[in-house]
Amino acid sequence: MEKTIQDTQEGNSKILSALMLIILFVSMGQSVYWQTMPIIGREFNFSEIEINTLVSISAAMFIVFTPFWGKLSDRIGRKSVLLIGLTGYVLSNIIFLYSASLGLMGTVTGFSLLFILLLSRVINSAIGAASRPASGAYVADVTSEEERSSGMGKFGAANNIGTILGPVLVGSLVGINVLNIDISGFGLLTPLIVMSVLMALAACIVYVYLPNRTAELPNEDAASDIVFDTNLKTLLAIGTILFTAFAIVQSVTAYYVQDRFQYSLDETAKTTALLLGTMALMAIISQLTIVQRYKGSSLNLIKFSVPFFILSCIFIIISPNFLFLYFGMACMGLGMGLASPGYTSAASLNASKDNQGAAVGIAMVAPGIGFALGPFLSGFLYTYSMNLPFIFILPLFIILIVLIKKLEK
Repeated sequence: MEKTIQDTQEGNSKILSALMLIILFVSMGQSVYWQTMPIIGREFNFSEIEINTLVSISAAMFIVFTPFWGKLSDRIGRKSVLLIGLTGYVLSNIIFLYSASLGLMGTVTGFSLLFILLLSRVINSAIGAASRPASGAYVADVTSEEERSSGMGKFGAANNIGTILGPVLVGSLVGINVLNIDISGFGLLTPLIVMSVLMALAACIVYVYLPNRTAELPNEDAASDIVFDTNLKTLLAIGTILFTAFAIVQSVTAYYVQDRFQYSLDETAKTTALLLGTMALMAIISQLTIVQRYKGSSLNLIKFSVPFFILSCIFIIISPNFLFLYFGMACMGLGMGLASPGYTSAASLNASKDNQGAAVGIAMVAPGIGFALGPFLSGFLYTYSMNLPFIFILPLFIILIVLIKKLEK
């Protein structure tokens, strides 16, 4: 019996290690897109509102599809759904690259170009949305309730490592025409090409190394047993606030850096990579130290994050120089490093073991809403003042504290 338990633990540990690599690639894919869109958009002379609206609409697809993919992973298995997400990303990214190439050649311009880029991103988001709930439910499958916050902390750390490597990849490769294609500006698409290759590699790893786990459902409708009670609605509201605030910061960083310091596109890409990389690094530090040792309530992790978020916004708003902006991003990373695993863990623990796919799928609705609302709001706010997006975030955290207190009663 002890040997069987030990073998199971070792098997789960190997699965978790493989999952961390997959999650890293998935996060890189999203981060690379976030960093290249402002650069590509300005190359096509799109306004900040147009670019951020494109990002918001494509992100909204996560809201629609993540619950579906999460529930489906309970039925047909985590591996199958994860493979759909990864291969779907690669194929839809090829469509996006082709569409962007038409824009660079001047074959398609203006609203028509914006529309086909949006359509390709909608397809990418709708299918790619399968990766996160499937991988998150996989983590829940291989961790006990006591280890859930720790497991989700590792999930978050892998996610943030990908967030670091994404901007590094963009900063290193943007503008380099690795395929030597005779299209002016084609080098701007190089990070997305490299990311497609890495996601194809991730799909191969999933196919070869991961077992196809499914929930042990007593009947066909068991995966729909999650009840939208007051607690779940409040938890989703908390997650929406967190990820909206985070998305606002991410979506305006490149604009803020370029306009504040009058940088070129190349300098903007490299400086943004440094700032967002630092933010992700601080998140990793908090997730691999504080979160791994923490054994208390998941909601407390969210409460501990609030002072860091507030301090971050204050640093950025009053920043007289680049150093203050740097510290502000570091504080944002510390806050998100605590809040993200706290939220995901709370959502997972709110459901039974037979509904982890559905639970994580529903929990991922909050990031979907956040990354849909955040860029959309920030685009409008930024047109009035470059500091207004950061000022807008501050009262959101007062609402967040009220909601946490309500959930604790």
